[in-house]
Amino acid sequence: MHIHNLTLQSFRGAQNLPLELDGKLNVFVGMNGAGKSSILDASAIMLSWLANRIKHAGASGRPIAETDIKNGDSSANLAIQLCEDGAYFGWNLAKVRKGYSKKELASVLIAASEVAKRIQGDISEHEGKTNIPLFAYYPVNRAVLDIPLRIRERHQFGLLSAYEESLTSGANFRTFFEWFREREDLENENRKYKDDLLKPNDFQFPDSQLTAVRRALESFMPDFTELTVRRNPLRMEVLKNGQRLTVNQLSDGEKCLMAMVGDLARRIAIANPQRTDPLLGDGIVMIDEIDLHLHPKWQRLVVPRLIEVFPNCQFLISTHSPHVITHVQPESLFLLNMTDEGKLEAIRPVESYGKTVDRVLEDLMGLQTTRPNRVESDLRAIYEQIDEGQLDTARESISALEKTIGEDPELVKAKVLIKRKELIGR
Repeated sequence: MHIHNLTLQSFRGAQNLPLELDGKLNVFVGMNGAGKSSILDASAIMLSWLANRIKHAGASGRPIAETDIKNGDSSANLAIQLCEDGAYFGWNLAKVRKGYSKKELASVLIAASEVAKRIQGDISEHEGKTNIPLFAYYPVNRAVLDIPLRIRERHQFGLLSAYEESLTSGANFRTFFEWFREREDLENENRKYKDDLLKPNDFQFPDSQLTAVRRALESFMPDFTELTVRRNPLRMEVLKNGQRLTVNQLSDGEKCLMAMVGDLARRIAIANPQRTDPLLGDGIVMIDEIDLHLHPKWQRLVVPRLIEVFPNCQFLISTHSPHVITHVQPESLFLLNMTDEGKLEAIRPVESYGKTVDRVLEDLMGLQTTRPNRVESDLRAIYEQIDEGQLDTARESISALEKTIGEDPELVKAKVLIKRKELIGR
């Protein structure tokens, strides 16, 4: 299941923004305030009406807030079309500002109810042992604040817990910790029966859900292995390059990535109890500012590894990072831009994959230069001096600039031009 089309009308900064999405990867790039988060939020809002109705028949999803209506407009409308096994279905959600008539614009959610009813029927027929699509949203406020040292309440981690707060809160390390501890306790209980001929009916060793999570984390972060919960004192530990550390001792970037990947793997494992490999389950995943807290090395790797580890999920991602963009094919990239008329538009670039960081910044992200303005101005002056035949002045300018920026390819190029001018006399 994936989103085929999404349309935003009078929603925040978007007057009328239709988007035809790629079934695998969609990366949104733009200035702050360009609308990246709005697209992800709109997707999460629309999917919440399906997820909540799978959990409870007739339940409501997240509404469009009145503050989401574009300034000066009386109403907002979101429309979504999903594709599943070649079949298309969709619904729309409307919000009318207070004091305006609701007759002309109404929500139509029939398709969401019908699909939810079908999935509910599958769950009942198979007594909870069926695979369901995952919907998950990781907003920008997903920083890991703490790892709980005790369990405050017992959770029921059944099939539908895959949807618990999946489209609102993002990565929740408390729930992940508590789930991991519960599954590890069960795994340790089953360990003693692994060599017995007679095993309990629910015997499973190693635990398939934990195995999926461990494998996902080690694929993303190969330097981190043996994630486990220690009991006395209660803590979550991991081996980092052979050194055992508590998760709280990791950097914000390490914790943030571990929480997000672990949470996503946990949810998809819960949602796919009948798959030999739960990570092959399908779903729709939205991640805002995927480069958040990540070193450039990880920024380069995060998108390819997402696709590698969760190959059947559709990803909607926003980023400011050229290190992310250079690993994205142009058909998966949307450049968001606000026109002079105040219209939000999404442009598909001709090229993106494999470009250098400088080329991405200048060609796709609108930076005129990646250098400091003073350095760029000095370089332009040097080339102008060479063009005008002021070779001695150009040499002096090069020497002065080298004291500031050191040896630089542009300065080497300028020296070659000076020699060429001297040889040919022009």
